[in-house]
Amino acid sequence: MSSGDGTGLRSAPRVTFGVVLFVAWGFLTILWIASTIDLAADGEISPVITAVVAILLMALLAGMEGLEVAVIDRWRVNFPDRTTNQLAGWLAARQLFVALIVTTATLLANRSTIIVPGTGASIDHGILLKVFDVTWTGFTVLWFAQIFPKHLAATNPDRYLRHLRSLFPVVEVVRKIGVSQPGEWVATAVERRLNWPMTPAEEMQEAVIPREESLAGIWRELIPETPPPTGAPGSPGVAPSGRVAE
Repeated sequence: MSSGDGTGLRSAPRVTFGVVLFVAWGFLTILWIASTIDLAADGEISPVITAVVAILLMALLAGMEGLEVAVIDRWRVNFPDRTTNQLAGWLAARQLFVALIVTTATLLANRSTIIVPGTGASIDHGILLKVFDVTWTGFTVLWFAQIFPKHLAATNPDRYLRHLRSLFPVVEVVRKIGVSQPGEWVATAVERRLNWPMTPAEEMQEAVIPREESLAGIWRELIPETPPPTGAPGSPGVAPSGRVAE
């Protein structure tokens, strides 16, 4: 058995479980949409409004999540006059959107009744309704509002910033008004109490350790690029990093 066959066998359970999860999410999505339409047909307009707002908030979260990776990767290039302290403050302020959007989207995506189309069955109370809300919203946020935009931004940070840099000033406003300040106070107090910062000896040891790749570089490796067939006429070469050579 070749090493490639061994790798394929080891990844088979992971792929199978991923397929099962994705199919289950698709089924839950159908139930969620059908339940929203059913409530709207009964004259309730609020479920439609909350559904649209929840999706828009998840889209905003996706933009913010990718922006984190792109900004970190291009901070010194695009903002050479700003310090890493300002970058840390900006990242702390960005977390406000993560916390608020995930919580708000979960509440807005809640349906008072979940129906199963074509069966007449429904869920209108109990633990199953809560499990549905957490499961559907959780996987939707994880896959489409976190993993996908982060990898998108890591693959091409400059293009991502060109399209979504308009979100940067929004986070900057939050940073300037001090929304993240209480969290910074708590971190400072606890770290001082626990004597958490590195000692001079630890700092010296840290200085000699080779720096790891950037956050964007790590996210790019989530989906390794497949090199083009060798010998194909006109096909570009591939640089060692996996990027296509100029």
